Amino acid sequence: MTDKYASRESGNILREVVFIVFYHKRLILKIAGGIFLLSLALAVLLPAQYLCRAKFSVTMSQQIDPLQKDVYTDSKNQYVRVLSGQKEIILSNRVLMRAATVLYPGKTEAQYQKIVAKLGKDIEVGPPKGETFEATSDFILSYDDSDPRMAYNMVKEVSQAYLEVFEEIAKQRTEYSYDFFKEQVESLYAIMRGKADLLKTYEGENALALVDILNLEGNKANAEAGAKTRLNAVQSKRQALREEYVGLERTITDLESSMADDQGPAILPDMEGSGKAITAYRYKVAQLRMQIQEMETQFTPQYEPLRRLKQELEANVGLLRNETGRYIEGKRIQAQSITSMIVELDAAIAELEESLRATAQQRSTYAFLNNDYELAKAAYAEASAKLEQARQANALSRPDLLVTLVDPAVEPMTPYKPNRIGLIVLGLFLGIAAGLAAAFTLDYFDHTLKTPEDIERWCDVPLLGSISQTGP
Repeated sequence: MTDKYASRESGNILREVVFIVFYHKRLILKIAGGIFLLSLALAVLLPAQYLCRAKFSVTMSQQIDPLQKDVYTDSKNQYVRVLSGQKEIILSNRVLMRAATVLYPGKTEAQYQKIVAKLGKDIEVGPPKGETFEATSDFILSYDDSDPRMAYNMVKEVSQAYLEVFEEIAKQRTEYSYDFFKEQVESLYAIMRGKADLLKTYEGENALALVDILNLEGNKANAEAGAKTRLNAVQSKRQALREEYVGLERTITDLESSMADDQGPAILPDMEGSGKAITAYRYKVAQLRMQIQEMETQFTPQYEPLRRLKQELEANVGLLRNETGRYIEGKRIQAQSITSMIVELDAAIAELEESLRATAQQRSTYAFLNNDYELAKAAYAEASAKLEQARQANALSRPDLLVTLVDPAVEPMTPYKPNRIGLIVLGLFLGIAAGLAAAFTLDYFDHTLKTPEDIERWCDVPLLGSISQTGP
């Protein structure tokens, strides 16, 4: 039974929809009629609005004025920036106040401010329909009003005020650029002359030193004989003398330590040689010691020849010490001589270092003054060139932007809103849709039995017959 009713239900959906529509036809007609009448009243009673437009085109010319010359690599972003700037000019107080004083004469300052504020909200400035500022160089000034004449006058006066203000701004920029560079050139010339005088004075005071410096910089052969090379040579010589002095001091110390030894002073290799007394004394002392050692093994210390040999050994050791002392004294004199030479070299090094510092300071000062003068000279030359460009721009009065009124304002003959026929048709369709929605919603929440099929479906009992409705 359930499957039968389910198949019947799936096959009669359209019949039920039609039943719901006819069952609630009065409700649908009332809602649809009400909404239709409301839209009809709006279409009849809404006041007509007239739209007036003026179209402008912006062209970026080859700019002569150097103060206003901008370099752009992205023309699309450049036009966005330019057109946005023109929009700001149109909606500025300067433009709208001119139009307001013409269209609304005799108002107070406070009233004009209110009018300008309202115009700033009502006037629209934008690209043509369907485009953006990134894809066009045109823009449209539009204004709507219930009076077509007023809409026309407003667009015409605002357009005229905008073109006047644009010309004034372009002229002011050109004149300002010329005056700016004129003052800048005069200031830079004074600065350049001051730098030149400083450089000339310094060259006069340090002429000889600068000649040497410039020669050294331009001639490598002369540079090799310069103070830096001599300083390196003197420092190398001082280092060698210092090492020699340290070696002498160590030799003297070692010899003085060996002088107190019973065996006699030590003999260094450079103290020996043919014809030197120290070598003879050394051999003599060595020979006597060998003889004494041999005799000590055979004789007693009181043996007279042995005692004479010891006395002779002491005498020769004393002579050896005397010779070593004279050698040490000679080394001391040599060390003092080296010390004096080191002192002289220190003075020479200090003098050369001071000379190098002075030369470096002079070179640095000269380079700084010369570079400062060259920079001032380049700045003056650049400003002079821009002054000439500004003078030409001032003579030609040529702005960087050209604004052309492509389509001037024309008084509209027909309103652009409201769309009365569209409102009526929209109200009709909205009314029918709202009525149907209300009918289906009401039927969804209505759980009463309306047809014989509902009895069989929900009560699961056979239907024997039905009685038609006779009353209203």
